[in-house]
Amino acid sequence: MNIIHYSIKGEFSKAIPGHAKDIVIAIDSRALSAHQLTLPKMSNAKAIKAIPYALESQLLDNIDLLEFVVIKSSTQNTWDVFVIAKDILQDIEQQLRQAKCKPVAILPDFMLLPFVEGQINYYETDGTTTFRDGMNQGGCLESNLFHKLYNDSDLVSTHFSYSNKIKVNIQTGSSQRGAKQYLSPWRLPVAIGLIALLLAITQIWLKNNQLESQLTQQKVNNEQQFRSLFPNVGRIVNIRVQSKQELANLTEQNTIYQNDLLSKLSSEIFPNSQASKIVFINQTLTLEIFK
Repeated sequence: MNIIHYSIKGEFSKAIPGHAKDIVIAIDSRALSAHQLTLPKMSNAKAIKAIPYALESQLLDNIDLLEFVVIKSSTQNTWDVFVIAKDILQDIEQQLRQAKCKPVAILPDFMLLPFVEGQINYYETDGTTTFRDGMNQGGCLESNLFHKLYNDSDLVSTHFSYSNKIKVNIQTGSSQRGAKQYLSPWRLPVAIGLIALLLAITQIWLKNNQLESQLTQQKVNNEQQFRSLFPNVGRIVNIRVQSKQELANLTEQNTIYQNDLLSKLSSEIFPNSQASKIVFINQTLTLEIFK
C-alpha cells in the first residue's frame, strides 16, 4: 500500500503516480476535526441534515464552507463526524484527477494508527502528537498539551513513517461522488461486522475446545468404569466391542453356574436359597446355604 501524506500546507509528501490503484491519501489531522455527536431519535437522512447545525457552535468556519462526513456509531443515536474544508477536498480531487489516479481511500492520518479499546495510540514528530483514541476518533495536538490531557497509563507510543510500506485493510464504496466517496468506506458497520465475525469464530473455537475436553473426560470415565467391571482385560482397544465380548463370556459362565451341582441341589431342595458349599464326612452330606 502506497501512502501519500497531504500536509496542512496543502502539499503532498511525494508526487502522485499516474493511474495508480494502491494509493491511500492520508490528510494531516490538523486539517480536519473529528467529533462524536448524540442526537434525538430520528431517521438517518434527517440526522445527516441536522449534524452541521448541531456542530456549528464548535466550528470556527462557516458550515457552508465545510464538508461533513457522517459515520453511524455502534451506540444508538450517536454519530461520528469528520469535518473538513471543502476547498481541501476539492484541491485533492483536482490533483488526483490530473494524475488520473483513483486512490483506495482518503482519510485522516490518525486513522492509520492501530485502534485498541481502552488505549490511546500516538506518535510524536516536530513537537506535535498525532493520536487515535476511538474507532473514528483522534486528531493532532501540540505534544505538551496532549500529555496534559491524557493519562500516561493509557498511552501507547507508535513508531510510524510514511516511507514504510504499510498494509491497510480498506473497504471501498462508490455511492458518493468526488473525493468524499473515499472517506465513506470508513464506516463503523463494516468494522462491527468484522468484529462480530471474529467474535463468532472465537466463540466457535472455544466451544469446540470445551466439547473436546468434555469428550476426553468422558472417554477417561468410560475406561475407568470398564476396568472396574472387567479388571481382567489387559489392553483397551474398543470399549464397545470388548464390552460385548466380556458380557458374552459372563453370560456363558452364568449358564454354566446355573447347571452345576450346587445350583441343582438348591433348586430341588431349597428353592428360595442358594447352596454355597457341600461337605461329606462320616457318611453324612452337609449342604451349606445362604439366603
